[in-house]
Amino acid sequence: MDMQNIDFPSNFLEATHSDWEASALRALKGAALDALNTPIAGGLENKPLYQGRTDSAPLQLRECSHPWKIVQRSDHPIISEANAQMLEDLEGGADSIELVLPASPRVLSGGLSVQRIDDMLSLLEGVQPDLIDFRLECGYEGSATLALLVEACKRLGIEPNQLTVHGISDPLSVFVNSGRVRNSFERLELRAQDLAGYARNNGLQGSLLRSDGRCYHDAGANSVQELGLILSSLLYYMRTLEKGGVSAEDLPRHVSACLSASADQFGTIIKARAMRQLWSRLLNAAQLPTQPLHLHMETSWRMMTKRDPWVNMLRTTVAAFAAGIGGADSVSVLPFTSPLGLPNAFARRIARNTQLILIEESNLAQVSDPAAGSGLVEERTEDLANAAWLYFQKIEKEGGVLGALASGVIYSDVTTARREEDKLVATGRHPLTGTSAFPNLGELDVDVLKADADQIGEIATRMDLPEPSADGQLIEAVAKALTEGAGLVDIQASRKQLGDNDCQALKLSRLAAPFESLRDKAEAFQETQGNPPKVFLATLGPVAQHTARATFASNFYATGGFVSGGGKQFDSLDDMISCFRISDAKVVCLCSSDKVYEEQAVAVLKQLKAAGAKRITLAGRPKELLPELTENGLDGTIYQGCDMLAELKTCFEVVGVSLADEVEAI
Repeated sequence: MDMQNIDFPSNFLEATHSDWEASALRALKGAALDALNTPIAGGLENKPLYQGRTDSAPLQLRECSHPWKIVQRSDHPIISEANAQMLEDLEGGADSIELVLPASPRVLSGGLSVQRIDDMLSLLEGVQPDLIDFRLECGYEGSATLALLVEACKRLGIEPNQLTVHGISDPLSVFVNSGRVRNSFERLELRAQDLAGYARNNGLQGSLLRSDGRCYHDAGANSVQELGLILSSLLYYMRTLEKGGVSAEDLPRHVSACLSASADQFGTIIKARAMRQLWSRLLNAAQLPTQPLHLHMETSWRMMTKRDPWVNMLRTTVAAFAAGIGGADSVSVLPFTSPLGLPNAFARRIARNTQLILIEESNLAQVSDPAAGSGLVEERTEDLANAAWLYFQKIEKEGGVLGALASGVIYSDVTTARREEDKLVATGRHPLTGTSAFPNLGELDVDVLKADADQIGEIATRMDLPEPSADGQLIEAVAKALTEGAGLVDIQASRKQLGDNDCQALKLSRLAAPFESLRDKAEAFQETQGNPPKVFLATLGPVAQHTARATFASNFYATGGFVSGGGKQFDSLDDMISCFRISDAKVVCLCSSDKVYEEQAVAVLKQLKAAGAKRITLAGRPKELLPELTENGLDGTIYQGCDMLAELKTCFEVVGVSLADEVEAI
């Protein structure tokens, strides 16, 4: 749009919505205003203009003027190192620790090697557990790890009622990510009721059952699906606890939600606000008393990249900002090197400081619902909440989240959403800076910690454990066994397993993985051949005619690890062919203006083919010229919006690299 020719309202500050709409319509020269609407995943759309909602009341988000909790993951397999990291995190400003065990489907790398009370005591050495919050990310071992934490704290003189622990158990996320649980859900429900009894008996603070949207988001779910599935999971967990005798007044405080925060700033703010609206609607529909939902948000694993990981700092900063604005009660920023391995002290410090600056220097937590009144935020929050509620109703009609997982409905919906977003990435319409856009082939490696967990498995000792019950007798027995020297491996082996459940697993995946796989192929090619795969830029005409498209082509092929040659103003066609012959490239890309293509491209194509070019593409889309150029050897075109991955894979085949064994890494 030509901004210089837009007729802005004369008084900018006093302009009404109608004034802006009239200006936009004049600029569109007869086109309808909704021609500028852009689609958003989940069947929603973003409009070019919104009416301000100055009369909208702020939503009840996080407690007013209270900062969110800064959560740091603890997942180093060497306990002494994990303890040192924890102390550094707490001294550096974190006030909540997430204990991540190898059994968790979100372990990423490493995982705490805590088995017995002595291990937990070593992990907590120097820590004051009653002054911080804990989160548990332990897979099957959530309730046993809670007992381990409680018993260790008792030895430190800290009573259970002084502890605050959130997100203890979430069998649904284990089921979603692994595709199997080694028990019937009826029995798992009894164990959840047993957990509630144990927490009640010991006066534990916090929330017990976690409804986790990350397992869906990181598998490709859009925001509508993520929120709808979280809502269905919350309902399932409250129904489970209700069967165990938990009162209606207590049901809401025993569950919590976890959302992913992405670099889509407004999308993340809106998602967090919509979660609050949906929770209120659910409580109202279930005729339960209104209580706030504990909402934890973690920066999206799906958006992070291995290549040029420094950009992850920007992504996580935007995500943390949006989560705070959206009213999260706690936020975890994944260190920027997480996709590469265990983060070192620098990466962990950056993750902490990102939030500290937002809270203490930018004072973001001082305003309750600062996005309230924004036309865009208010309308899109309502649209997202309504769409998510409809999706929630769809899942409930399938028999709830369990029924929809078993039938494959959720798998089908999420994988469809993933394919849609992957297509946007593959075609450059969702660019990933440093990976699918503006790649840096000369980037230096970043440091991560090298630490492998002990691979020597313990021989488990089986013991008799009681059946789970609403009074918490199973976890009480587990706690007693732990005080007598048992380990988590013994507890796991001693639990009765009655039946199992299967579904199609939703695997964690990162958007950048397909491009990173090609970059890995390019580096392997260089190791075996002595040189990286190359593309020769056959630039035609003067510099002014070919620079823009040559720059585009160079960046385009670099996303797959191809190094560009040529790309200069050649003295003659013979000079270009001579340079091509010595370049050792098999792939060539013609770069210039459409006018120059019309004059020179056919002759250049013939000469390049004769000189041995295996694949020749052209930067741009000169539709009128394509039939003739194709007849004379043109193999394809590259342009903004074309399928980058398809073109790059074809180029690898041309240079002799097989992609048959290509696997998608997370």
